[in-house]
Amino acid sequence: MGKLTVLDGGLFTTIQDKGRSGYRKFGVPASGVMDISAYKKANFLAGNSENAPVLECTLKGGKYQFNTDATIAITGALMNPGINDNGIEMNTSVKVRAGETLELGFAKKGCRAYVAIRGSWDIDKVMGSCSTFTLGKFGGLNGTQLKKGDQISWQEISESLETRTLQNDEIPYYSSKRTIEFIPGPEWDQLNDQEKDRFLNSSFRVSSKSNRMGIRLESEKPIAMNQVDMKSSGVIPGIIQLPPNGLPIILMKDGQTVGGYPRIGKILDIHLNRIAQVPINGTIKFKEVKDFI
Repeated sequence: MGKLTVLDGGLFTTIQDKGRSGYRKFGVPASGVMDISAYKKANFLAGNSENAPVLECTLKGGKYQFNTDATIAITGALMNPGINDNGIEMNTSVKVRAGETLELGFAKKGCRAYVAIRGSWDIDKVMGSCSTFTLGKFGGLNGTQLKKGDQISWQEISESLETRTLQNDEIPYYSSKRTIEFIPGPEWDQLNDQEKDRFLNSSFRVSSKSNRMGIRLESEKPIAMNQVDMKSSGVIPGIIQLPPNGLPIILMKDGQTVGGYPRIGKILDIHLNRIAQVPINGTIKFKEVKDFI
């Protein structure tokens, strides 16, 4: 059996997989990895199944001591990983020996890194998923982010694995400036033409208040809307809400299932991965897609 001990859980590291489906009608969000592309690549490199859990490290990765030999892979944000203070490559499978310590620093580019460990993790599934939902305090390890002293164990896979490495064109560039495509939402036309133009021509800054529930945006001049009473309606990841303060929120994987704020847009799903990697103080612009099918 493989095992590691958490020496430092970083700023916000949780256990995630693809997420849980079929429970939104009960008010339970899907959760799961914020960047599913990087997640899939990490599990491929480690020789794991497609839905195997990983460590999702936000902004700063943390420090982990391996009690046994292991094969790992790290994808996503560039956190300058190292083993016993010796740098290692990302986007490739790497051998870790018993007693060695893996450390990931602050993200130089991107926002979230993914650590896959080859094997079948001993994590209880909640509603069909290992994903941590910290607001609900379930999933992962006790429903919380990783902290010093936590331990993760896994059943090792006996078959050998040849080194796997991503090609250069398979490794995305994590920009701190993104233009994101969206389709108008149900309340889009409650904005007048001037405010629509302001929304489409503004560069919004990612707020430090952003989290797995939603990416909160800031701008010099908020978007004004004549707020009207509206019933709470269903929402999904990618919905752009406009609260009374005029600063948009993009709902993400831990976002609520219903909301009462105007839904001015829905970003295309392909952009969810990209938004998840825009760091704090990075900028986002919006581009309307008018002929979306």
